Amino acid sequence: MAVQITEEQVQQAEARAEQAEDARAQAARKLELSPYSDVAAMEHSEAARTAAQQRANAREIRAKREEQLEEERRRVSRPEREKAAAGEIRAAGRQMDQLHKAFVEAAAQAQAALVALMDAGVAYNEGLAGHVQVLVGAGLDFRGGESGAEVSLLGSDRLKVKGREFSPYDPGSVAGWVLRRAAEARLSEFNGLVGLLMWLWQTVESEHPELVQQVGAPAVKKFPEPLRIQRGVVD
Repeated sequence: MAVQITEEQVQQAEARAEQAEDARAQAARKLELSPYSDVAAMEHSEAARTAAQQRANAREIRAKREEQLEEERRRVSRPEREKAAAGEIRAAGRQMDQLHKAFVEAAAQAQAALVALMDAGVAYNEGLAGHVQVLVGAGLDFRGGESGAEVSLLGSDRLKVKGREFSPYDPGSVAGWVLRRAAEARLSEFNGLVGLLMWLWQTVESEHPELVQQVGAPAVKKFPEPLRIQRGVVD
């Protein structure tokens, strides 16, 4: 617990500072009368040092006293301010409860959607691999006609059914692609996720143009124009 400083203590400190200043002034006059006296010079130096210390001490005590008084005033007025703002506090509580509930529900829905995306991606790849094995086993290569398949050791098997081509998806990359799209459209192009997921986004965009065409981009939120600094002028 902090030591409480009283007004009496402040006044005592200031009185000591005044006494020390009077002693310094007397020592200065004595030195003026005997400018070549070593004793007078020593006394003046000591009195000046003491006066400086007492002034600093008095200022510090006064400042601490003012801080304590301000803290007491805040404690007294805080309940009054809270009472005056009671309506705003209740409104904030109600609205924030609703907003937080909506946010949690949206997070749960997003997580469920991502789980569904991962499961659908795994099921798609498993189905693709199965059909590739069947057509390869039937002697139908990928390049020989409208239907065929090829197996790749790098995990990029390809399937063609009546001219339509199918290739594997990386569900994690697609999830990152979706997340980056959403972040760029709804949080701004400067959001950290936009840069962090750039590589995944570019991979999906280049390797699966059909997916990009079939999954429409989310609506873009209008953001305030960023500051533009040109030739020392802020637009």
